[in-house]
Amino acid sequence: MLGNLPPMKFNLGEKVRFTFNGHDLVGIVKIADFGGSIEHDYHSYDIFAEDGCFYKYIPEAACRIAE
Repeated sequence: MLGNLPPMKFNLGEKVRFTFNGHDLVGIVKIADFGGSIEHDYHSYDIFAEDGCFYKYIPEAACRIAE
């Protein structure tokens, strides 16, 4: 239920580190999906990474602040 979700941890334009298929990547949050996609009950982000790829629906649990 979306009403039970906490606030999102990351903002648009924020630099984050995230894990995708076992790889540690860094990128900028371009889209923040409150509650993720229809099939999920967690927040997710679409991130443009430094490797030049655009990663969609990255779960918030896979993200952390890039320092």
